[in-house]
Amino acid sequence: MAKLPLTNFAHLAQHDEQLLRLGLLAEKYFADDPNTCLLKLRQLSEVLAQLVAARTGQLIAPEETQYDLLRRLQDSGVVPREVAQLFGEIRRTGNAASHALEGDHRGALSGLKILGS
Repeated sequence: MAKLPLTNFAHLAQHDEQLLRLGLLAEKYFADDPNTCLLKLRQLSEVLAQLVAARTGQLIAPEETQYDLLRRLQDSGVVPREVAQLFGEIRRTGNAASHALEGDHRGALSGLKILGS
């Protein structure tokens, strides 16, 4: 395996290449484009939730909304309420970045801390 650049998302390499790629892109865009950073974090959280659902037999359909998927994962006990709330925060800031072109360094840094740890 090639040596990874210094990243908070290196641990994802052993789980899923797409998760790692999205994490690296989120970090890359943070300084110059926090809006795009938030979009990449939203994508990362969606893929991660879908992978968790698939691995626990909870994936119903890939087109299921992130909100519904997170609710079901929490209700079934797969994801603790606190984790679902953090994913919900990423979902909401990602929506604002996508639909209202919002997103600043504060929100992007918060998202990087949530998903990069």
